[in-house]
Amino acid sequence: MKRLGVRRLVRFGSVALALGVVAIVVGIVTATAQATPNKPYIANVHQALGDPGSMVLTLTNDPHASQSLGSANFTPPAGLTAGTVTSPAVPGWQIFVDSGIVEFRANSSSTALAAGGVVSATVTVSHTAVCDARPATPGDATWGVEAKQSNSFSGTPGNDLQLSSASDLTPLGSFVFAPIETVMSGIHVPQIVTSSAAPISITALDTCGNVDKDYSGATFALGTGLALPDFSALTWSNGIGSATVTPTDVEVGDQFSVNDPTTGISAQSSSTNGKPTFDVVETICALPGQTCVWQDKHNSGLSATSTVPSDNTGQALGLGFKAFANGEQCSLKSPLGDSIEIDPYQYQAPFWIYLTYAKSIVPNGPASSFIGCKFDDNAQTWAPLNACAKVAVAPCFTTSNLPGGKLQIAFYLAPNDPRSGGF
Repeated sequence: MKRLGVRRLVRFGSVALALGVVAIVVGIVTATAQATPNKPYIANVHQALGDPGSMVLTLTNDPHASQSLGSANFTPPAGLTAGTVTSPAVPGWQIFVDSGIVEFRANSSSTALAAGGVVSATVTVSHTAVCDARPATPGDATWGVEAKQSNSFSGTPGNDLQLSSASDLTPLGSFVFAPIETVMSGIHVPQIVTSSAAPISITALDTCGNVDKDYSGATFALGTGLALPDFSALTWSNGIGSATVTPTDVEVGDQFSVNDPTTGISAQSSSTNGKPTFDVVETICALPGQTCVWQDKHNSGLSATSTVPSDNTGQALGLGFKAFANGEQCSLKSPLGDSIEIDPYQYQAPFWIYLTYAKSIVPNGPASSFIGCKFDDNAQTWAPLNACAKVAVAPCFTTSNLPGGKLQIAFYLAPNDPRSGGF
């Protein structure tokens, strides 16, 4: 979109200065006349909704045009071949493909596009080797277009119309997400922290794999564990979409998508190191040998500790607290109020998680009367874990009473074991 500037008129008191002002104003008028076409029109090309094998070509005579638009030629870029016109016939127009060029022709001057008039057609297309070489040697995806006032596409160059800067002849082809991640002391982990804004970066590519620098218009779609209020507005500049996501609840396996409503082109977010999803946690524990402490912000009586194995390099353990969903239980006992979301990413060995419950939230009874539970992501059910033997074998748990009436449940879990919790 072209933004019009504001012209300032300055009055000077002397004749000599007034002559200077006249010269400047003439220069401005001349430059404006050259920059603003007197026979403007708009041309657009985009992928058909849900059909990457078709393109929609649209001609619009500028709403302020003083002339009609009677004919135009669309030329596909190298690497793209136009096939046949598949959209319904347009009254008063003939649209066809001749020698690879898509030709728009009004039947007569009376059916030519008046100011603000629009005509469009859907055309099948096929890629050739030039575009298929992307992204190593991507071709130019921009279509060529030429329009004339004459309905027979004839006349001297003075009969040509001028293409408006509002046109878009480079069709969107795909989106690419920058991985969702948090960086801790140089370690990139596929997790973000609750109530902390994580940056989102999306690149729009054209149909040949180049950055589509004049693209805008995509919107966020809901994903697992996230809601639209978590996202800031998506803004576009030079083909890069920027936003932030600030989740408030602990989740695992999160993913969201972006969608272009005109074409149906979409893409799902990803995380680091090839993992398709990321996790939302309250604290991230990533450094080898580091002991991390978590405190449930919703329940001050519940905390957890864990030490990252010293022989792990670049792995991350994300842990957070989440209220139990309705109906989630491991036995007839009522839950203590929170489940523990655990996601040790690419751990190589079993590890321990220690959950500590304050006396105020622990029911009466010895530690041995309590059980540990694990959630099965596939079956979507909770099930009891076995108590650990003298030589622990993951997954298992142990319980003990701590000084002051606290209850401690220790989980011994296998690498990449997902969500677990304690009662």
